[in-house]
Amino acid sequence: MIWVTWRQFRAQALTVLVLLAAAAIGFLVTGLRMHHSYAADLAACASLHACDGATPAARALGAQLSLLQRSYEPMFELLQLLVIAVPALIGIFWGAPLIGRELETGTHQLAWNQTVTRTRWLAVKLTVVGVAAIATAAIFSWLLTWWAGPLDHLNGNRWAAMTFASRDIVPLGYAAFAFTLGTTLGLLLRRTLPAMAITLAVFIAIQMLVPTLIRPHLLPSTTTTFPINQASTSQFHGFSGSQTDFHFDLPTPRGAWLISQPPVKNSSGQVVRIEDYSDCFPGQDGGGQGDDPDLDQIGACLAENNLHETVTYQPASHYWPLQWMEAGIFLVLAGALAGTCFWWIRRRQN
Repeated sequence: MIWVTWRQFRAQALTVLVLLAAAAIGFLVTGLRMHHSYAADLAACASLHACDGATPAARALGAQLSLLQRSYEPMFELLQLLVIAVPALIGIFWGAPLIGRELETGTHQLAWNQTVTRTRWLAVKLTVVGVAAIATAAIFSWLLTWWAGPLDHLNGNRWAAMTFASRDIVPLGYAAFAFTLGTTLGLLLRRTLPAMAITLAVFIAIQMLVPTLIRPHLLPSTTTTFPINQASTSQFHGFSGSQTDFHFDLPTPRGAWLISQPPVKNSSGQVVRIEDYSDCFPGQDGGGQGDDPDLDQIGACLAENNLHETVTYQPASHYWPLQWMEAGIFLVLAGALAGTCFWWIRRRQN
């Protein structure tokens, strides 16, 4: 049965091996060049103690690192999208046709009339192709995680939706889920094309909903409230305002994931506007225009009004727990879908 499954799957497997080899060469050639440039610039920064220092040489090296980041940015975005698309392609082209095509063409009747039971037939197919799917996603994820290491360090943000979903172990969970989703839909619908289309639609919906509705709430977040006064505004990084509200760019720990930063509110919890305190915002027209404001001056002026702003974030230490939790959730969902396949194929009449 394993030999038969391999014979049916070998064209897809060989295609993926060729693509993996080509991707590995591309990652290796561009990655080694980028890592070398990054290491050389970082070593020069260490000798100057900081790339954002005040000396002309330090500023020049900081600008060089920024140029390195910008030069690889288009490729960075494209490769992230590629790794995110790998589980979807696995679900579409490996999962949906795995059983759906057999039922659609009627070849399952030949298999089911042999000595091999339906359960064993399904188990071998799911195991062989499923392991290949997870291994493929793992290789692509490892290649991108290594390749993008310098850029991730320069960006200082591993939490962006595309970054988190394309790094480390999360793609493995997505690959297992997409594969079993496509297989289950092919089994239930008995048609390959509808199963492929629904698999793609569900996967896109998950990629849109998980970063905003599920991932931020898997672990308790940290919320910090800052009073608006001269002492606190000295820690703020910036300011923006509109006709309806205004924000200060509040500090968070290094590597943290900023989840929410509501506008400034008064002691009653109501959002306040710039025009309510126009004397404290010289040069501002209610739309965030004008010269950069003096935050210390604004803070001193607003101090007596008992205003505050909050920031909610996931600390950097939650990165790996969230990686494991999200991957685990989709592996459990994949197991549930596989169980549905076994239950359905047992009760199904020929």
